[in-house]
Amino acid sequence: MEFAEGSIAGEKVVKGKVFPLTLVPPHGKSNTCDDLVEMVKKEKKKLSEALAEHGAILLRGFQVDSIEDFEKVVEAFGWEEFAYEGAADRNKVASRIHTANEAPLHLFIPFHHEMALIKKFAPKVFFYCLVASPEGGETSIVRSDLIVEEMEKKVPDEVEKLIKEGFKFLLHAKLPFKNGTESDDVPVWQRMLKTEDKVEAKKRALEKLACNEVKFNEDGTADFTYELRNPIREFNGRKVWFNTIQGYETSERDGRTAYMDGRPLSKEVLQAYSATLEDNCVDVKWVKGDVLLVDNLAVQHARRAGEPPRAVLVSLCD
Repeated sequence: MEFAEGSIAGEKVVKGKVFPLTLVPPHGKSNTCDDLVEMVKKEKKKLSEALAEHGAILLRGFQVDSIEDFEKVVEAFGWEEFAYEGAADRNKVASRIHTANEAPLHLFIPFHHEMALIKKFAPKVFFYCLVASPEGGETSIVRSDLIVEEMEKKVPDEVEKLIKEGFKFLLHAKLPFKNGTESDDVPVWQRMLKTEDKVEAKKRALEKLACNEVKFNEDGTADFTYELRNPIREFNGRKVWFNTIQGYETSERDGRTAYMDGRPLSKEVLQAYSATLEDNCVDVKWVKGDVLLVDNLAVQHARRAGEPPRAVLVSLCD
């Protein structure tokens, strides 16, 4: 049994390839989770090639009804687990399965590559929908090589300046909040670095993160400065916009960007970047049982604001 090709609303064609590639059960054939697992094992090579070509694959219409089912699908691909490191609030729910970013659902989580501020980042990311939001809550994806091409057309001088001079990303790790009030949880920087000791935390930050400086504040917060020499990297022959130049604010951390001399990035480049992301992204409207596989070296993802309940799980792979 082989996959049939489906489609979703809003999909795009990028360089002759549909984005994302949607694969569904053959018409009239069984669509159990075990069927999917066997199909993946049989077609592993083709699926890997398709991921490299398309950047993302959506498996839809199969009975992936539980966390255990999702883990079976992930393991069927045969890739090693990649351990998560970072600031996002995530809970481990199975051997190699975590919750997605648990920031409040009314917040938009901006486009990014997973673990982009960590020295070693996961090449592949699986997303799984256990509970679809009744409204909103889409996972949005965009090809980062397309972002480079469009930005070079729109603001070539600004792109050249970022490439030559670099920029700073300033991450402020706050005290954790839940439901709008300060919680009893450990400070975000302690969760990020898995230690309460500031000397050890600084050592781990400089070793594991891509940051250049760490400052611990008296109020329990911490500031991490990243001097990023170039937001554009090359993977597998593609130039991709890997590090975001957008700032953001969540309940647990803020990020802002600046030129290396501390001046804010120009409105022109920030507006062009934001518009390019929105013009070229695809919002994946979740259906229970969906499994979305993303090439993290080629594709950024974001989360649209939504209404509860919503349960999307992730697994990182090497």
